[in-house]
Amino acid sequence: MLGVFGAAWEICKKDARIELRTREILATAGMFAMVVGVLASMTYFVHPKYNRATAAGTIWIALFFAAVLSFGRIWQRERDESALTGLLVAPIPRASIFLGKALATFGTILLVAIPLVVLCAFFFQIDFTPPDNALRDPRAIQDPRIVHFGAFVGLLVLGIAALSLIGTLFGVMTVRTRARDLVLAIVLFPLLSPALVCGVAGTRNAFETQPFEDYSGFLGLMGLFVFVGLAVGVALFGALVDD
Repeated sequence: MLGVFGAAWEICKKDARIELRTREILATAGMFAMVVGVLASMTYFVHPKYNRATAAGTIWIALFFAAVLSFGRIWQRERDESALTGLLVAPIPRASIFLGKALATFGTILLVAIPLVVLCAFFFQIDFTPPDNALRDPRAIQDPRIVHFGAFVGLLVLGIAALSLIGTLFGVMTVRTRARDLVLAIVLFPLLSPALVCGVAGTRNAFETQPFEDYSGFLGLMGLFVFVGLAVGVALFGALVDD
């Protein structure tokens, strides 16, 4: 019998194979995020001095709504042809189903985020290029650009993890509703607002190369959101799907 994490990994691989074959989530969510990024980039020509703050907001808002598109669809697949029933009667823990779906969602949103970040960095002229001697001189690792880039990556990964955990939990609650995407957006926005505020504020500070100590607390808060989402999801998922 598979363990909790082994079963979760198998569920994640199953969802990944389906997505690689259909590409329906990556195509819709990715295109939506890119369109938002392009439209928001037009503000750069109107108010160039606000470009870094606008870039931070664009990345997180686009990711949030792109993620909402994936939450409902990833569970809709399981509803089709009673696949969710098959998962529930399988001899695996309920936590494995939650963790596997959350991990698959995390990978999907991360794939959407990468081209979005590159697009925003290009349009808003965000430069994290490390110095030429970064690989030759160990002291170059202390270069502020590397520190801010690492902080931004940490915020992005933790933020996507928080989105995935909470979205996966509420996605299974709304999978039976007709307007699930609208309901998810309405329900998730208040719950994820603190994480979005941390992501936008921390990313803006990183883009503006402010002292790391001024925004390092946002990384801690984002990690707390991930922990709470993981704990609540594992604790409540079984009760939700059994009902």
